Amino acid sequence: LPNILYRNRGDGTFEDITQATGLGLLDGTASALFADFTNSGTQDLLVVRTSGPLLFLNHGGGKFELRPDAFQFSKPPSGTFTGVAAADYDRDGLLDVYFCLYAYYQGLSQYTHPKPYYDAQNGPPNFLLRNRGDGRFEDVTEGSGMNQNNNRFTFACGWCDYNADGWPDLFVANDFGRKNFYRNNGNGTFTDIAREAGVEDYGAGMSVSWFDYDNDGRPDLYVTDMWSAAGKRVTEQNYFLPGVEESTRRAYRKHAAGNSLFKNEGGREPLLDTSNKARVAMGRWSWSADSWDFDHDGSNDLYVTSGFISGPKRQDLSSFFWRQIVARSLDTGSGSLDYELAWNAINELIRADHSWNGYERNVCFLNNCDGTFSEVSFLLGLDFTDDSRAFGLGDFDGDGRLEVILKNRSGPQLRILQNEMPSIGNSLVLRLQGRKGNRDAIGATVTIERGNVRQTRYLQAGSGFLSQHSKEIHFGVGPETEPFEATVRWPNGLTQEFKNVPVNHRIIITEGEASFNAAPFRSRRRRKKAPGPPPDRSRPGQFGTWLLEPMPALPFSLPDLEGQIRTLGQFAGKSLLLVAVASGCEASRQQLAALEKYTTQFRTKAVELIAMNMNGSTDEMRSLVRSTGIQFPVLLADQRTAGVYEILYRYLFDRRRDLETPVSFLIDKGGSVIKVYQASVDPASVLHDVLQQPRNAEQRIQRAIGSTGHYHAGPPRRNYFTYGVAFIQSEHVDAALACFQEAAARNPNYAPAYYNIGTIYLNKQMLPEARTNLERAVALDPQDADAWTNLGAIAGQQKRYDEALDNLAQAVRVNPAHLVALQNLVMLYRWQGRLDKAQQAIENAIKAQPNDPEFHFALGMLLAGQEKFEGARKELARAVELRGNDAITLNNLGVVYLRLGRQADALTSFERSRQLSPDYDRPYLNTALIYKQAGQEQKAKAILQSFAERHPENDEVKKTLHELGQ
Repeated sequence: LPNILYRNRGDGTFEDITQATGLGLLDGTASALFADFTNSGTQDLLVVRTSGPLLFLNHGGGKFELRPDAFQFSKPPSGTFTGVAAADYDRDGLLDVYFCLYAYYQGLSQYTHPKPYYDAQNGPPNFLLRNRGDGRFEDVTEGSGMNQNNNRFTFACGWCDYNADGWPDLFVANDFGRKNFYRNNGNGTFTDIAREAGVEDYGAGMSVSWFDYDNDGRPDLYVTDMWSAAGKRVTEQNYFLPGVEESTRRAYRKHAAGNSLFKNEGGREPLLDTSNKARVAMGRWSWSADSWDFDHDGSNDLYVTSGFISGPKRQDLSSFFWRQIVARSLDTGSGSLDYELAWNAINELIRADHSWNGYERNVCFLNNCDGTFSEVSFLLGLDFTDDSRAFGLGDFDGDGRLEVILKNRSGPQLRILQNEMPSIGNSLVLRLQGRKGNRDAIGATVTIERGNVRQTRYLQAGSGFLSQHSKEIHFGVGPETEPFEATVRWPNGLTQEFKNVPVNHRIIITEGEASFNAAPFRSRRRRKKAPGPPPDRSRPGQFGTWLLEPMPALPFSLPDLEGQIRTLGQFAGKSLLLVAVASGCEASRQQLAALEKYTTQFRTKAVELIAMNMNGSTDEMRSLVRSTGIQFPVLLADQRTAGVYEILYRYLFDRRRDLETPVSFLIDKGGSVIKVYQASVDPASVLHDVLQQPRNAEQRIQRAIGSTGHYHAGPPRRNYFTYGVAFIQSEHVDAALACFQEAAARNPNYAPAYYNIGTIYLNKQMLPEARTNLERAVALDPQDADAWTNLGAIAGQQKRYDEALDNLAQAVRVNPAHLVALQNLVMLYRWQGRLDKAQQAIENAIKAQPNDPEFHFALGMLLAGQEKFEGARKELARAVELRGNDAITLNNLGVVYLRLGRQADALTSFERSRQLSPDYDRPYLNTALIYKQAGQEQKAKAILQSFAERHPENDEVKKTLHELGQ
């Protein structure tokens, strides 16, 4: 969707001035910040694109100009940019910025999942950039000490001088674990004191809000995390992560326990956790939170936006998330792959219209002025179920009441809410202008006093979740009408006092000036309430989508109803409408009948028309064609072709919907899909689209988005790697290969593409091609243990055993617990008689993954082969313990017991093996051997007969029974 700049007309309405200002930016954007970064008196615009920030300097007259290379990073950013907050951390009069970064799901097998879930430290680093004063910013992350604990998943941050020493400090809200709290040392450096301050706050951190909730003059801290009924239920059960330390279990429980409020006890550590006492923990799946005094009684209230994904399918995935993903997140053995696959699964499920913590209401907490809050969102009409994300506060019409502009994931994407409370207190508003300090006075503290009434507010740029509020400072003062005294502590340390500040006025104060300007509020305009029906999440009956980037149509060679073979190549150089239909589908019948009426017009416009039957019912399709008199070709798709087009459709859009016939693909003369019509399509509209089809990228943007604008970094490109993974998972190998090759062509430095190309060639036994691509993969990513393993397999097949050993050894050096590499390496070592090397490799794997039963089993079998039976017994017994009983391991453990002369233990192991796997012959044969050696032939026969009755074809059992005299 396009970014939009709305200008306040001053009468309570807005106009779209995006294009006129030069800000018609179409890049994916997470957040934005208005601030005077150059102290020029105009508001510059910092746009945080997901791929990196841009600075637009305001030259006045409604024109912005991009400042090239405004942000200089010492190291290339490794994640997606999310939030930003500005402050003059070094008090040089210039606003500096802190950028938050996150690692997002980007498609199949392209997800950096947090490890471990409760305290992930595999996220991309954030950045602190210092304003040089010339429109450029330099990276000071490392030199400032902000590189401490800088390895997490971050959405938001907030600056505030929590200890009143005159230097702004920074709290960073991290997802999946602990937070950061950087204390400003006053010398250009910071120290992370989150632990000492008691605000590490394990949880899914999304938002930061500094506000004085108890009017003691000290900023308190509110952090949004996650409150989850399913999470509380699962994490409190004994079966959740059994055997894990209680401290870790507490951290997991905190992840579901809700938001956190920390009371500032005067700048001393630790801050006091008052979340439950204040009754503000329950915020559901929380995003943004911030405070304002909505009833003007003199105390700050809280608003929290909630809800993740509300899909058409109401069955919610919240329980699945805690049971299938979070519960696997500490598995350090072979099951860690299950954790990754579970993440991939849930991310695909929400793209298939499922809900995940969906239909959750926003929460508004009324400050009771006694240290507690009451939830009143329903009474105020603020309890929307729009998957709300962010909100901003501003007095749009100048009446002294703050409006709320609410940004939602679902529709309506914007809600503007006016405060219409009939009974409300008085207020006053201060607007500050800096001179020696930064022009916006960001970082200033304002306190107003009259009698026993005392309130403090803080001026910030960037807070909540990806949000920014008005730079005016609002105070509700209840019934008070007499003037107040105001104290302003400017960001550079200067403190000024002002007397007789009138109520119900907007006060303009300039740094260093003894007087102020005051203007009364405008009279209130009461507006009619806009209609607010619940969001319609149903799908429209029919709609078409122009593609920003054409998708090559996948080739086919299929028979029509007369048996004539038709291929996609036959239509080269012509426009083609390919209609996917299904026999027995009434909508398909109606679509074919409607198209038949336009065959002449299609032919006149040189547009080919062809249908593809997707369900393979030939007789039904013949009947349908006869009944509708269709003259254009109808092809009979085989299972492979139907599957390929199902996947093509499924991954064209972010929503993973199965192809529901009819669906039509408009294919241009070059053989690429340029538009997709979901459900039925009007043939006349298709002919119009053929004439109006875009000829270049600019026209495609206009058709697809319906808005003019530009991509600063170029239009988004299709993720062919995701297509490749989807095709390979569905065993469409050739289609997958083409997609991986396209992904590599688009990004020659993308190692996973070469790995997949090489693996496909390996499976096709095209070894030279496989080797070339896998060598390219490890050259780009030497830490790819899978690629090294496959190179070892190639060398082994080519009988280059020394090279195979080197490759496999490199794989286990990179990942000592790589099971396939380890198995192959041990096999080669054993073949060469280098048993000490084999044992060392397995022992290294056990050190890396001590709870993986596969490695203990492998070491036990290796030791047994060397007749080191006591060591083998210990390892196999550990494997049994970790596997939760396994028939094969128990049988082998029994054999080891036999070699140790412990027949009773051996019989016990064989019996347990038989119980677990009654159709596994080895424990029966081994038990019979013990009884035979003990002279108990009848017992031996009985054991074998119990197996032979179910498996009379088992030759070894029959032979042994014959030897026993039967």
